[in-house]
Amino acid sequence: MTLNDIRLLYEFNYWAKAKMIGALDALPEQDLTKDLKTSFGGIHGTLVHICAAEDIWLSRFKGIPNPKFLKETDLPDYSAVKKKWEEVERGMRAYVHALTEQQLQEKFSYTNIKGEPFSNIRWQALQHLVNHGTYHRGQITSMIRQLGGTPVSTDMIAFYRQRS
Repeated sequence: MTLNDIRLLYEFNYWAKAKMIGALDALPEQDLTKDLKTSFGGIHGTLVHICAAEDIWLSRFKGIPNPKFLKETDLPDYSAVKKKWEEVERGMRAYVHALTEQQLQEKFSYTNIKGEPFSNIRWQALQHLVNHGTYHRGQITSMIRQLGGTPVSTDMIAFYRQRS
């Protein structure tokens, strides 16, 4: 995987995030916090999870020891999630933009939230994080439908089509 590949993946990731947020902005706030009995309760819990994952991985990439994994109580409403996620997005975009080819291919070490040590090749962890977001955006699409809202396509091919 090259720097251009990773940068393109992150352009896609944040394009898809923006599309999803646009669909969520059309829903009433009470729908966003409704417990839909999913892995993270509902839309709010899932949004917090995606944002928290990006935040903790950014900390790991930067070598920050023992970063905190955000919880719903840290981001109690939709506006708090959006604000924090904008901050994380800016940080991740800057990080990905500053990477070198050599750094992308190197292993980096970190400790997960259980305290277990891991080492991964940087590009693989970066790719994983985009895939993680895609997985959970799919869940949110289903939740939007359950609530009677109108989801949007965040398929990668739609991103490529829009770019050309």
